[in-house]
Amino acid sequence: MSDVWQKVRSGLGLADELVIDCHTHMGPWYNFHIPKDPGPVGMIAAMDRGGVDNVVCAPHVGIGPDPTLANKLVAEAHTRFAERFMCYITVSPRHLESEMLGELERWCGQPGFVGIKIHPGTHEYPADGPNYAPMWRFADENGLPVLIHTWESSRECGPLMFVALGKEFPGAKIILGHSGGTSNGMDQAMEAAREHENLFLDLTSSWLPYGKLEELCGIVGAERVLFGTDLPFVDCLAQIGRVAEARISDDDKRLVFGLNAKRVFGC
Repeated sequence: MSDVWQKVRSGLGLADELVIDCHTHMGPWYNFHIPKDPGPVGMIAAMDRGGVDNVVCAPHVGIGPDPTLANKLVAEAHTRFAERFMCYITVSPRHLESEMLGELERWCGQPGFVGIKIHPGTHEYPADGPNYAPMWRFADENGLPVLIHTWESSRECGPLMFVALGKEFPGAKIILGHSGGTSNGMDQAMEAAREHENLFLDLTSSWLPYGKLEELCGIVGAERVLFGTDLPFVDCLAQIGRVAEARISDDDKRLVFGLNAKRVFGC
């Protein structure tokens, strides 16, 4: 039996393994019940239960109406809990270019900030639209990771649109959040990621089709699959179990759980 799976199955957790959650939020969401404290303290309690060392965070308010507030909130979380919270700069395509660049320039290089988060679905604007172009150029020039919510065949964020974006902005590390969401979306995400080495797949989901993680690692390579949970939107424990139990090597599980994120985010 896998050593990693044995630790989880026996209740020992992953305290001696590196676990970095690349896809988390913070705070309430308007139409989704979060039963426990969705703030930093509650998130850390959930992280401790599962053995998650660190998270990269974009507060819910930023993927909704107020990215400026989100960036301030996540900076405060990092100041309070520097060993547990890393930060995304959240930007909106609904802002003027000067506002978007202002947020990027303000926070890039500040303690804890390691990437950019966009959510084309909630902002109802396509990831390849001209309003996002300043963000893509900034990420490309600065070698930054960009986490994007992706979903099967979506006009705003379908995985296949990142074939062109990956080619146009090779310096950006493009993380396909949810890997397209559905089983067919994951197939699209794999098709896209095979085209460019700067495309990465994020496991964040409340479910994972049987055998799909093994397929992601086999087709794209375990070194480009990142652990994510949507905490506090979704508890992290189920996702830990899915990865720990997967029929991949322990070396590959360690890449997925944290070593890949350590490389991608430079942390």
